[in-house]
This record gives sequence, structure tokens and C-alpha cells, in this order.
Amino acid sequence: MVLLRSIAIYSVTVLWMLVFWLAVLLPVLAVMLLPAPRRRHVIRFSLLVFGQLTIRCVWRIFFRIRFEDRTGGVREPGIVVVNHRSASDAFLVARPGFCGAQTVNGWPLRLPFLGPVARAAGYLNITEWDYGTTLARAREVLSSGEMIVSYPEGTRSESPRMNPFHSGIFRIAMELKVPVYMLCIAGNQYMPDRKFRFREFQDISMRFLGPLPAEEIQKCPTAYALKMKVFRRMTDELASMDAELDHEKTL
Repeated sequence: MVLLRSIAIYSVTVLWMLVFWLAVLLPVLAVMLLPAPRRRHVIRFSLLVFGQLTIRCVWRIFFRIRFEDRTGGVREPGIVVVNHRSASDAFLVARPGFCGAQTVNGWPLRLPFLGPVARAAGYLNITEWDYGTTLARAREVLSSGEMIVSYPEGTRSESPRMNPFHSGIFRIAMELKVPVYMLCIAGNQYMPDRKFRFREFQDISMRFLGPLPAEEIQKCPTAYALKMKVFRRMTDELASMDAELDHEKTL
């Protein structure tokens, strides 16, 4: 059953990916002639559209995604902190509908097709860039009116329990004086697992929290204090979300 489930969703997703990117191939090639900041913005917008259509239409065949926006409609450029249970998080972050650049480890940037697209979009390589380069590229994204999407755990947890946060992205938030949002994702820890198998299909719950305003962030004495503040709030929210999903399974 796990094998059949995985084959089904990967087959549909890959087919959809080919259809989408072939359809936009000529416009994307034309975009490559634009200046770098403008080019990155257009490709990030294309990735947003691709992600939105993937989770709203393609993946809807297999499971339901529930989304709550608790930001009050605020979309001031800032850092969006996301818990990281599964590789599907990279698609799910399109659901709130903001355009932005994701932070990634080096290896996804070396993947065929997706790697070049992510590099062209200006995704931030947090494992191979030094802090100064990362800060400069983050400032560029934020100054264009977009978001930085970050997974401060650094790797997938494949569990309801979050891994400890790294401090780097919180240091950037403090230095650039931008708000910090929190996007909590529950229910997808085995969709897929670390071996990229879809061990189950179930409802996914998403809540977009925040923001912590820049003024409140500046009151934190260190990046460590800020990350722990965000970690505790997200831990409490995710526990509530997981409890709701578990309760629904028993009904």
C-alpha cells in the first residue's frame, strides 16, 4: 500500500510539473534576459503559482489541506519561520500566498531541474554561503517587498517534535529590523518520510501566526532569546494542532 500510494502521488506530481514548466518555458527563458533582481522576482512568483496549484488542485486528489491565517492580513516584508517535518513543506509554504525566497541546504540546489530553478529564484544557500553573503541576499529580497521563508531546524524532524532551532535567521531578523512570522504545519510528518515514501495520506493543518513586530524583536537581548521565544510559541501551537488532528481521527 505504501509503495502504491507513493507511486500514485509522485506520478501525478511529476506529470503536473512537466505540464506546468513546459507551458511557461518560453516566458521563463525570456525572463533570464532581465536584470538579476527582477529575474529572481519573476521566477519566485512562478514558483509561488506552481506551488499554489500543486497543493490546491493536484494534491487535493490525495489529501485535504486546512489553512488558517491569524496574521490579521499583515504582509509586511519579514522572516517567515516554518517548522520542518517533511519535504512537502517546500510546497506547502505556497499556501499563504506570499512571494518569497526560501532558505535551503546546499543539496537541493544540486538537484536536476529544481536546483537550477531555485538558484535562478535567488533561494538562500545557508550551508555554503557565509553570513555576510546571506545577509546581503536577504536584504535584497526584503527590500523588493517579499518574504524570506526559513526552516531554522535545519533538517526534517519527521516527527511532531521540533528539532532545536539555529540562530542565524533570527540574527538576520534583528539586524535588518524586520518582523518574524510563524507558519505551523501539522500532520505531514510521513508525507513523505525521510525515504521519500508516503506512509499515509491524512489531513494537513496549517496556521499562519504573527507577526512579532520589529519593535518587540528589538527588545530581545540576543538572537538566542528571539529564537527561543519563537520556538516556544510554535511548540504550543503545534501541540494544539496535533491534538485536534488526533481527535478527529477518533471520530
